[in-house]
Amino acid sequence: MAASEKQSLDGHALFTQNCAACHGADGRGDRKLSDLGFEHFGIKMPDFSDCGFATREADTDWGSTIHRGGRARAFPRAMPAFDQALSDDEIAAIIGYLRAKCEKSGYPRGEFNLPLAMFTEKAFPEDELVNLNRLNTESYGFNSTSVFEKRFGKTGQLEVNLPISSVTGPLGHAQTGIGDMGVAWKQNLLADVDQGTIFSALGEVVLPTGNYARGLGQGTWSFETHALFAQIMGDYFLQGDVFGAFPAGKGLAKEAHGNFAFGRTFAEDEGWGRSWSPQLELLTTQEFDPGAKLQWDIVPQLQVSLSTRQHVLASFGARVPLNDRGGDRQTQFVFYLIWDWYDGGLFQAW
Repeated sequence: MAASEKQSLDGHALFTQNCAACHGADGRGDRKLSDLGFEHFGIKMPDFSDCGFATREADTDWGSTIHRGGRARAFPRAMPAFDQALSDDEIAAIIGYLRAKCEKSGYPRGEFNLPLAMFTEKAFPEDELVNLNRLNTESYGFNSTSVFEKRFGKTGQLEVNLPISSVTGPLGHAQTGIGDMGVAWKQNLLADVDQGTIFSALGEVVLPTGNYARGLGQGTWSFETHALFAQIMGDYFLQGDVFGAFPAGKGLAKEAHGNFAFGRTFAEDEGWGRSWSPQLELLTTQEFDPGAKLQWDIVPQLQVSLSTRQHVLASFGARVPLNDRGGDRQTQFVFYLIWDWYDGGLFQAW
């Protein structure tokens, strides 16, 4: 299709002709399910004028459901597939029409909900539960951190971290228990979908809930300040997390960290199905102690969507020290599970 033809496509008219019968004339989903014969599906039609809902998903998520029908993301099959009835450009015009309802809403767009890296905090505020695990490959040591994230308003997010560790304690015996919990607030400051740029700030308080005598915590309060960003570059993306850690206890070193992740997402079924996201993460740490060396780690990893709706995901990788090896700095096997609970129940939409 020529550029002039693309520009002439009327998303509103296409929506009215193909979608309004079910979704309502203005996309508010206010048709009675009984009138549509959908009451047995037990669903609620989406309201595309609700910016809190409509901005959470990327264009590719909506495009998947329109191209392949409701089955593509485990929605009712009453939503038909339009890939044979409409062209890609016509479907894009419909999505553009729906997006215009919330174009200046102030909510970050779902395009910025990029694949989570193992150690680089995301700039996008969201509702999800993450379980991140690290297993030493050379000596005994395991850490499992559960992270609860809840969005508040358009751009804020509360985060609570609960670590559980099993390590060799000071007396040489295995010690297992809760580590130092963290409570954080993330605030999105910039999200320009046209430029592909997002920037957020995060502050965290780490509480001395772990037993320091058993080697399960620092034994003191600690404070962290994070600058989070991401840049989308066509099919690729770069994420960054630059932060400082400031323990309150005497004799504990303050640290600066720079974590960066570069990756790309591939999807099955011509881009509409299960997603695979390889990433390469670079971690740097500098203690502010005389003679302390800059530490470098590299983390190759692969995230894959598990559920049909892609709201349950897993990732696997390895954290490999590039210098200053020995002691606690050893290769670790790392993996996580994510449940984006806003999009569906843990055992739904598979």
